[in-house]
Amino acid sequence: MDSWHQISEAGLYLGCFLLSILSALVPWVNGEVVLLSFAALARSRADLLALVLLTSAGQMAGKCALYWAGRGVVPYRLDHVGRMMEVWKERFAQMRSRQLVLVFISSAIGIPPFYVITLLAGAFRVRFGPFLITGTSGRLLRFAALVYIPRLTLHFFR
Repeated sequence: MDSWHQISEAGLYLGCFLLSILSALVPWVNGEVVLLSFAALARSRADLLALVLLTSAGQMAGKCALYWAGRGVVPYRLDHVGRMMEVWKERFAQMRSRQLVLVFISSAIGIPPFYVITLLAGAFRVRFGPFLITGTSGRLLRFAALVYIPRLTLHFFR
């Protein structure tokens, strides 16, 4: 029996989702490593798609908590990212009309760190709906590329 069937698909999906939430809240838990670890157990393209969707959803669930922490609604200690937030605070404030562009770039490529941009989006009261849609779009693009580009490359060179 292979490792995918030793644990139910539902258990793996739930594990991937929960670890993705954790990775959104705790910077040293890497969401990409979480996704690739679970993707290594995938048996089909449908499994890979489900894992990409669950990782994106889990990441954004965690980022929603950070967004509301940035707004001051959810209590959260910001000591460990305070310096980085100070660096980006002025830049973010100056980009009033392009803040969602920065949210998308950050969520898709990770520079500047999406963790910090999420907190700033909350602190600067970027509307939640557009933040959620833009951040989710970037995360989906990022995680789909992470999983599918290597597979497409292998397929192309075979």
